[in-house]
Amino acid sequence: MTQRTPNNDDVTSPIQRKRSEPWAELPGGAALADWTRDDEISFNQMNRQTEKYRFYINAYDFVKDNRIAGDYYEFGCHRVRTFRMSLTEAKRHFLDEMRFYAFDSFQGLPPTTSNPSLDLWHRPGVLTTTEDEFLRIIREHGVYVDKVRTIKGFYDASLTGELGRSLQAEGSKIAIACIDCDLYESAQPVFAFIEPFLQEGSLLYIDDLWAGYKGSPQKGVARAFVEFQRQSKFRFAPHMTVGWWGKSYIAYRPDPALGEWPGDAVL
Repeated sequence: MTQRTPNNDDVTSPIQRKRSEPWAELPGGAALADWTRDDEISFNQMNRQTEKYRFYINAYDFVKDNRIAGDYYEFGCHRVRTFRMSLTEAKRHFLDEMRFYAFDSFQGLPPTTSNPSLDLWHRPGVLTTTEDEFLRIIREHGVYVDKVRTIKGFYDASLTGELGRSLQAEGSKIAIACIDCDLYESAQPVFAFIEPFLQEGSLLYIDDLWAGYKGSPQKGVARAFVEFQRQSKFRFAPHMTVGWWGKSYIAYRPDPALGEWPGDAVL
């Protein structure tokens, strides 16, 4: 079998299939001779966004097949990547009644005292997509534009009781929520806020479960999630692993008729 020389697309694509051992095209020394930092960034981003989109394809299939009516909540909307994935897959599944809520400071990250391991996350204001830019991208995407609502502000100030009561009055429940807020300080108020909107089958995707704190479950968003589980009336069944960084969970209520069920927090 004639071996072909990998081109730049082969080098940067996450996986290239091959019809013989080792069954995946592996770039060698020649292909990687001119590999740059920009190539590394492109490779990582293609891999990460592919994994995330794979999750959204499955997530919307899950909520449609299980008849889980509700809305989409996203906490942390930088670049509008996953938000657009959600809109696209909702449209594919004819979820015309779903509403889409974008919770973001639109001013980047807040100051942090939880000591993340990423230097970037120590800089207030990084990872900013402005509200105007967010809405421009949504309009260009052209899917369910009139069903998108932004809630602006840092979460400790914006996720108020008044906002919660307003959403409850509208009958909002979570079908899918994406929690992509990086920091422990940001995740705490998010988990406290979503409790009244959960229902059996709500799907939570936690994007930064293992990111930013060297993967420690005692720190960061993972810590906030464990703390939340200990107070929530719901339990959370592990669902899908998304790359090395994230995971999704299905919310459910323990049924007393089925006897005791382990209530420990899970990751």
